[in-house]
Amino acid sequence: MNAQPQTVGLSADAEQLYRHVLRSAPATLARHAEALGWQVRHAQRVMADLERLRLARRVSDDLVKVDDPRAGVGRLLDTEEADLDERRRQLLSLRGALESFESDYRRGLQLSGPRVPPWEQVAPSEAASVVEHLSRTSRGPIVQVTTQVGTVGTGPAHDEGVRRRWEEAAGSGRELRAIFPLSVLTDPQWHSVAQQRARSAEQQRYLADDAIGVEFGIFGRSGVMLKEAGEDADYLLLRPPAIIDAFTTLFDELWRRAEPLLSRDASAQDVKLLELLSLGFKDEAIARQMGLGLRTVRRRIAALMEEHGSDTRFQLGLAVSRRGLVD
Repeated sequence: MNAQPQTVGLSADAEQLYRHVLRSAPATLARHAEALGWQVRHAQRVMADLERLRLARRVSDDLVKVDDPRAGVGRLLDTEEADLDERRRQLLSLRGALESFESDYRRGLQLSGPRVPPWEQVAPSEAASVVEHLSRTSRGPIVQVTTQVGTVGTGPAHDEGVRRRWEEAAGSGRELRAIFPLSVLTDPQWHSVAQQRARSAEQQRYLADDAIGVEFGIFGRSGVMLKEAGEDADYLLLRPPAIIDAFTTLFDELWRRAEPLLSRDASAQDVKLLELLSLGFKDEAIARQMGLGLRTVRRRIAALMEEHGSDTRFQLGLAVSRRGLVD
């Protein structure tokens, strides 16, 4: 006999008995058991499974009766499919709750986690893990002020692990803002670096070098990473709310005074996005044309509107036209 796929919900013995009854003349359960070489007691246990699944029943004179499999197995399939649909709904509900679970987890870390000192020194080798922790235990914008960005670069923002965390934060919808010294524009490699960072929907502004006195990053309400003086110096992690407020106020003032990169210095990706906008392309079409996610495109448009002081996309078009970014 050819191997047959096992029917859902049936044991191997139950399926064997069911198939035997289907292709046999009407007979008692004892006769079916004898034909299969089973003891009657075993056949009764297996028959109970078939009756539970409504695939077979015993009628007068202990005869075993089965209906057309399209009806019997059809009922079983309907039941299994209903169970699968309910399971899918439960999984979708669980997936929808994942973000709130993560929020509760961050809140728990803040409220019931171990007591941490108000400040501590962080070695450069530990910067990536500290940034990951600060990102996971904070909400709101992540901002950064950089005093020196060379080919190699200094500070935690230049660590490969930190850059990956930065991109992951952007992918989750976090607002990223960074201020750089104007001197970086003379670095021939900076344009590609700026483009790479801008792909994460990072908002970038530039300020005169002498107006930036300290390099730091703020991670929501979780803490401030401050670079100490010296080329190979450690970093200070500051957690007191009053200090976070002070650095947030400092950053807001520096951001207000800083300027976005104008005119021909704009990234090629932003120029292409603006050109597609000016041609009337919808956000979905722009995402397909540029190979980007729809959320990334919309975040980048919002960032460009803020960088150019525009409240609407029409005002953005006027602003970039005046600055020569698009015709």
